[in-house]
Amino acid sequence: MRKNLSILTLLLCATACIYPYTPELDEAPEGVLAVDANISIGDVSTVRLSSLRSIWPSEQSFYPDFHDAAVWVEDETGVSYPGTQTPQYFGYYDIFLPGIALFTIPTENAPADRRYRLCIQALGEQYVSDWTDIAAPPVIREIGFSADEERVSVNVSVDAGAEATGYFLLSFDETWEFHADYTPSYIVSVIPGTDHVSIVEDSPDYSKYWCWNSSDNHQLFPVDYTAMSDSGITSWPIFRFSRKDNRNHKRYCVNIKARTLSKETYRFLKNLENNTTGGDNLFTPTPGEIAGNLRCESDPERTVLGYVLFSRTTSKRAWLDSRYLRISRPHTLLYPTEEHFLEYYNNGYLPLEELVPELREEGKGPYGWGPRYCYDCTAAGGTQEKPDFWDDAE
Repeated sequence: MRKNLSILTLLLCATACIYPYTPELDEAPEGVLAVDANISIGDVSTVRLSSLRSIWPSEQSFYPDFHDAAVWVEDETGVSYPGTQTPQYFGYYDIFLPGIALFTIPTENAPADRRYRLCIQALGEQYVSDWTDIAAPPVIREIGFSADEERVSVNVSVDAGAEATGYFLLSFDETWEFHADYTPSYIVSVIPGTDHVSIVEDSPDYSKYWCWNSSDNHQLFPVDYTAMSDSGITSWPIFRFSRKDNRNHKRYCVNIKARTLSKETYRFLKNLENNTTGGDNLFTPTPGEIAGNLRCESDPERTVLGYVLFSRTTSKRAWLDSRYLRISRPHTLLYPTEEHFLEYYNNGYLPLEELVPELREEGKGPYGWGPRYCYDCTAAGGTQEKPDFWDDAE
C-alpha cells in the first residue's frame, strides 16, 4: 500500500509543473512587414516582401497591397539601385501573388568598396536596414563528384580568402541536358467520317527528344568552419541526387556560389534554419527572438521582421557527363483497346511501342500509349533553347 501511495505522490508532483498555455490569438501582430532580402553586390539582388496574417479568418484579416511598394539599394555616396517587382511563374502563367511582392535589383555593377543599405516603402511606412560593409568573397578551389550505388554526391572545397571570418554561405543552381523516354514513330490520324484511328509506322521523330532543364531551389547553406580549419573547407558535401535521375542522361552542370558571412549573420541564418527545419528542443529560439537588421524609420515603435543579407558572391561551375548513369525504367505505358484509341489521341497520348502478338495480354490493345511528357521533353519541364554558357565537350 505504501509503495502505491509513493508512486501516486511522484505522479502528482510530475504533473504539478505542467500548466496549460492558451495563446492570446486576438493580439496577433497582423500586418507586420516580413522581409527576406539577399543583396549581392556584383550580381542581381532579390527582395521578398510579405506580412504576418492570422491563421484564424476574421473581418480584420487581409492581404496587404504591395502594388505601390518600392524597394531600392542605396550606397553611402547617395547612388540608388531601384528594384523592379517581378511576377512568379506557375505553369504557363506569370502571376502576382496576393500578399507577396518579389523584387529584383540590378546591383551587378555596384562598386564593392562602399557601404550599402536596403530601403523599402510599403504599407504606408518607410523601412531601412543598417549600413553594411561588403566583405570580400571566399575562393572556390574545387568542385568534385563521387557516387555510391544509389546517389551522386557533389562536394566543394573553399578557401577563406583575404577576409576570413570563420563563416561561409553556400548555394547552388543546376542545369542539365536530358531526353524524353520515348521517340514517337507512328503517324496517327482519324479516318474521315468515322471515329476510327489509323496508326501507320514511320521514322522516329527526335525533334522533341533532347532538352535542357534547370533548377535553383534557393536553399542556403551556412557553414561554420572555425572548428575545422583556419583556411576554409575541403570536400564539403553540399548535396546529392539519384543516379537514376535524368540529370545523368548526358551532360550536367552545377554552379556553386560562396559568400563570406559575419558571425552575426551566420547566427541569424542558423537560428532561422533551426526554426524552419525541425528545431524542436527547449533551446531553439522562437522566431520573435531572432533579431534582424531592419527598422521602421517612419515609426520607430513599429515591428518589422526579417534580415538583409549583404555580400559579394564568387561562383564556379563544374561539369559531369553520364558516367554515373544507372538506366531506369521509362514511364509505364497504357494499352487501350481499339475503341478507346480516339479518346487517348484527343487527350494528347500517342502510341509509342507495339507489342508482338505473343506478348499481348487479354483485354489490352497492341500499342503502348503514353502522355505528352513521355515523348516531348518540353512537356517534361525542359526547354530546347541552349543556355549561353553551355559546354558540349564530353
